[in-house]
Amino acid sequence: MHTTVLLLLYLCTDATRTDCQVIPAQRWVGTDAYEQCLASVPRLTTALTAKNRKRHSFVCEVQTGGDVNDAQQTQPQLTRQSFRL
Repeated sequence: MHTTVLLLLYLCTDATRTDCQVIPAQRWVGTDAYEQCLASVPRLTTALTAKNRKRHSFVCEVQTGGDVNDAQQTQPQLTRQSFRL
């Protein structure tokens, strides 16, 4: 079964991360999509400035339901399984 995973960038106004805008940054499709996404997070986080690492974060989100074309066209649906770095 192929899985669709989105790498989401949480752009937050401050370090509390209570007021954030979510932007899809990358998409993977495949049986190892989640692992590919997780592998990219440390490199991308390191690329942020120290100040921005406290405010912004990258999250890998597994998309459920619908097909790949739907995932491309709609806003990603967030689940409680998301995590922040």
